[in-house]
Amino acid sequence: MSSQQEKKLFAERLKKALTEAKHPISPTYLSNEFNHRYDGQAISVQSANNWLLGKAIPNQDKLAILAIWLNVSTQWLRFGDGDQTMLFNQEPSDSIDLDFYFKFKRLNNSQKKIIISLIEEIIA
Repeated sequence: MSSQQEKKLFAERLKKALTEAKHPISPTYLSNEFNHRYDGQAISVQSANNWLLGKAIPNQDKLAILAIWLNVSTQWLRFGDGDQTMLFNQEPSDSIDLDFYFKFKRLNNSQKKIIISLIEEIIA
């Protein structure tokens, strides 16, 4: 299979996952939502557009974030292998938990310690 065909098929799976998760197929929306969850360098709207148009495939770390956010397997999203198996049953609380997880990952170590102390104090 050609590289160009792989990119087109990736774009189709990405759009399917977005649609099934009830997200719009919009490069602006995709880049904003992705950047809220990714602790590396932010992607541009153009990069998200290239993913949606089948002009590019994200690298492995970005692919993993997309798969977690969209609740699909990374193997399916990247290669179409296997089924689109959900990683977990996504209930509303699961979505909130994931959002907090991604936000927590973006904190520096001292901020993380404060949050952990607060949580420990609350649940004690």
